[in-house]
Amino acid sequence: MAERAPLTRLWIGRGVYIALVALLIFLHLLPLDTLPSNWAPPDFILALTFAWAARRPDFVPVLLIAAVFLLTDLLYHRPPGLWTALVIVATEALRHRAQDLRAVPFPLEWATAAFAIVAVTLANRVVLGLTMTPQAPLSLTMIQMVLTVLAYPLVTGLSYLIFGVRRPAPGEVDALGHRL
Repeated sequence: MAERAPLTRLWIGRGVYIALVALLIFLHLLPLDTLPSNWAPPDFILALTFAWAARRPDFVPVLLIAAVFLLTDLLYHRPPGLWTALVIVATEALRHRAQDLRAVPFPLEWATAAFAIVAVTLANRVVLGLTMTPQAPLSLTMIQMVLTVLAYPLVTGLSYLIFGVRRPAPGEVDALGHRL
């Protein structure tokens, strides 16, 4: 029974992530206002993915992230795969640094995630510009990027308080005995 508890927690964590992403996609696609806006809301899916990848990388495996962001590319009418690939690269960088991030204070974790958000956003703009793909105005993209960076502490705090997504303790292992 003790061996099944970590495995159950792992799958519950993945299920909660999928449910949260589905809810955020649904809320984003609701036709509440048909007029163009002067500001862009934060990308909560990106902030949620980066927060969970930095804190509990086992909850967000790369194939799940790829599926989620490819779905958002298709639903949001973005070039399929570009945003997905950039997010996967950034998430894997955060996953690689997760061991180091567990020993630093939260502002350093926030700065690391902010750097990843800025890098993904700017790389997306550059690639879309090089391929001459129509894109949103630069001001809207920058507003969304800044708001996503500012939303990261909120997403991380709510993930901790509501769903218990925390940094693993030193020496904590998963169901297979691998270090987290």
